[in-house]
Amino acid sequence: MGYKKRVGTKKLLVQVIGFTPTDALHVLGEYTAWNEEASRTGAERLGRLMRMTPIEFCTSVKKKVARNMALHLLSYILTGVPCESIEKILDGDYPAKFKLQLPVVLLGGPVRAHRKELEELIDADILVPEHAEVGNAVGALVGKGIKRAEILIRPESLMSPDRDFLVFAPGSRLKFETYSKALEKATEIGKKLVEDYMKECGLSGNQVEISSEKKTVSPDGWNHPPMETNLLVVGVGMRELHV
Repeated sequence: MGYKKRVGTKKLLVQVIGFTPTDALHVLGEYTAWNEEASRTGAERLGRLMRMTPIEFCTSVKKKVARNMALHLLSYILTGVPCESIEKILDGDYPAKFKLQLPVVLLGGPVRAHRKELEELIDADILVPEHAEVGNAVGALVGKGIKRAEILIRPESLMSPDRDFLVFAPGSRLKFETYSKALEKATEIGKKLVEDYMKECGLSGNQVEISSEKKTVSPDGWNHPPMETNLLVVGVGMRELHV
């Protein structure tokens, strides 16, 4: 996703990336393992679109991450309860709060930074193990049948936001006249990337489950196709275990 260009004797790589919850933590000073300047630049630009300061924008992102963590956890535990009902309680529409009798263990990356916000949403014994940061690494070792494909869609020019859309996919950059065609092709590319990877892992057919998630970004009052669309296609392959 991006392109390469030679300048003199040097080769530069421009890579399209997205603003992540970890970037928000960098701006807030709660996690500083990576490039803080890049995180601040992203927060400034996205904050302007949302009419927020960088700190306000990142605080909002952090709260939404904790809310999503709580929502996914409760949706899993409360089988059959509509997500809308859970959301109303999480959002404070009722003078009530969820209390869990099971401990909640946080794993992966900078999860410690989200503990306080999660405790405000649910009453539970929330645990952060000593080596929580390596939790995702362990999952990566045992979950070899997992593939994520991220694809970005943007209008070629904000001066003509209703036509000509660019699709940035791993290894390719495509252009389509309409947003619907761009989205259709992006979904097709994402699924093919996942399927090809799974075939290399020896997985196919009913051994693979593919899902997709679309997130869009548009400022208030934007009456055009999304200013930016991030499409995430995820494939999970399950091998048959012979005991």
